[in-house]
Amino acid sequence: MPYVLVDSFRFGVDRRRPRYAAVPGTLYAGKNVHISRGGDIERAKKFVSQYTLPAGTFGLGQINSQLWVFGSLDLAASMPPNVQYQRLQLGSANMTQVLSHRTFDSKHYVVAEYDTGDIAHFYNGSRITAMDAQADANSSFTTLADYLARKLSADSTVETQVSGGSILVEAVTAGVAFTLAASTTNGGAATDQTATVTLLRANAAAVAEVRAAGSVTITGGSASAGVNTVSQVTVNGTNLLSAPVDYISNNNATAAALAAAINNNSLASTYSAVAAGPTVTIRALPGLGATANGRVVVATTTGDVTASVVGLAGGVTATPAVAQISQVAFGGTYEATDTFVLTLNGVAYTARGRASGYGTFASVYKRRVFQTANSLLRYSKLSDPQDVTDASPSTGAGFINLSNDSEGSERLASIGPYQTYLAIFSRRNVRVYDISTDATLNAFRQELENTGTFAPKSVTTYGNTDVFYLDDTGIRSLQVRDVSNAAFVSDVGSAIDPLMAEYLGTLTRDAQSKAVSVIEPIDGRFMLALGPRVFVLSFFPSSKVNAWSWYEPGFTITDFARVQRRLYARDATTIYLYGGPRGNVYPEAGEQSPVVELPFINAQSAPEFKRWEGMDMGATGVWRMEMLIDPRDETKVVDCGSIDGVTYGLPETSLIGELPMFALKLTCTSAGYASLSNLVVHYRGSRPG
Repeated sequence: MPYVLVDSFRFGVDRRRPRYAAVPGTLYAGKNVHISRGGDIERAKKFVSQYTLPAGTFGLGQINSQLWVFGSLDLAASMPPNVQYQRLQLGSANMTQVLSHRTFDSKHYVVAEYDTGDIAHFYNGSRITAMDAQADANSSFTTLADYLARKLSADSTVETQVSGGSILVEAVTAGVAFTLAASTTNGGAATDQTATVTLLRANAAAVAEVRAAGSVTITGGSASAGVNTVSQVTVNGTNLLSAPVDYISNNNATAAALAAAINNNSLASTYSAVAAGPTVTIRALPGLGATANGRVVVATTTGDVTASVVGLAGGVTATPAVAQISQVAFGGTYEATDTFVLTLNGVAYTARGRASGYGTFASVYKRRVFQTANSLLRYSKLSDPQDVTDASPSTGAGFINLSNDSEGSERLASIGPYQTYLAIFSRRNVRVYDISTDATLNAFRQELENTGTFAPKSVTTYGNTDVFYLDDTGIRSLQVRDVSNAAFVSDVGSAIDPLMAEYLGTLTRDAQSKAVSVIEPIDGRFMLALGPRVFVLSFFPSSKVNAWSWYEPGFTITDFARVQRRLYARDATTIYLYGGPRGNVYPEAGEQSPVVELPFINAQSAPEFKRWEGMDMGATGVWRMEMLIDPRDETKVVDCGSIDGVTYGLPETSLIGELPMFALKLTCTSAGYASLSNLVVHYRGSRPG
């Protein structure tokens, strides 16, 4: 009996081609699974809840294998065992998020944001106050507008665009209005700061068309064929009848006959009719809307037939919905200590002018702390992250204005070590610098245009030659082109680009920007947590495995931390350990169930019908099998029962159908470890399609 063998799944999820034309050995979907070094599908381990955190903590870091979280409140006594807490106070302000965390000399370097609209940098628990003056000089109404626009992106109902010192706010869905207000608080000498909201285009809901209608009402008459008739009905001179209509037995019956006659001639007249009792309602052609209002209806009768008429009226022209556009313009005397609040749909977004000039991302490299601050790459004094003012040329603090080294002054987003260089990311540009401990030797090396990131924490160094990051087009990496070490952009995530684009469309820009990545410490898988999903790359070159899949752990990961061979993740209030303390904990039955969907199988003869007889599979665990029988309609599914473990040598699992092709959906229904290594599908004969 002929058969189709899928001997491994080393290519993982691949959405580059339609499901009916995909390459055997790829997956259409791989949820809560990853691909092993041998090309097998394996169930993802469980993210086991380890510690419950009090409200008001943010971030996740580790020093000397000890976990740390951060906040502004007095929470040390409320922390769970084995989790340390560092309090980072900025007056009476409450911390709202940790923007960046690094360690330097076994001490924490933290960039945090507060509900007063401030940003602050801390080293070893102490705020670096000297940065305030630098941030003030690096801020303006233009940077303030950009900073607040990014805050507004947390609201999924609007899109924002910055133009100089103003923000355009447009509704995502036409016809759905938003509310926007602005206020200011003076913090400097001048009291003339303003934030003015102007409605540029009002919201308007869609208006459905109403067809104009008139009527003819039969008011009297008697039956006498050819004598007592409605001989013609006209609308603005257009004849609605091809022949007279006799009065029948009563007014209602005559009205029904008249409506039928009008409809029989509707192709010529373009009018339609419906009878209700003695009244025939005449409607204009769809699409005319209000333009048909006022058209005159005339009914001509013979004999003793009488009728009354009403001209066409009530038509309404359809109009599409209009998206609201509002503008917020900042004005007056710019002072970095002034505070601005934009209230969008009842939620207040606050920013002090100074915050828009602060560095938002930090990285440690060659005995300095580097930070991105608008178009500036700032760096601390050598071996002293707290000193940002020493102007010594070689060992002191300073900055590189990246807008002077290449075109554009787009806000810098992230930093990633790349071989012996630093890669500096904005949303649409990557610049590579040769960084030395002697700052006078720092040199611009290369620019890569039309690529970059909007998610600072998505940037992760992978091995010695790759830097992974989330781009607008999907997951990308910087790689070495040749022996010159020049970088080029690799489409490492191209296999899942269509899937990623679809998924990104379900998230707000704020959620997209909070993507965070890590290299899993045991098998070296790249993981990118984005909203409630974790995209996973299993890359094992020696066995030619290059496979994407994804996890859905049941919570949204905000931070990762690696502690030796353990991977920790946290959400708002809980720290989880991937695989539990010993790395061998898997979900229970029905919990984070693995789901594997294969492309359509056609035995390399897509147009021919085959009788699919049965299937064998090398597996661990119990897998429920569903058969998709129509590539044009994936809702057509046949339940084929379950397979438990390895079936080779046993009676094969029956399949049903004589089809050109079919696809499989496999769902693990058992607890614990589960895997799929290969499968064989048996079929008989063929006949022409």
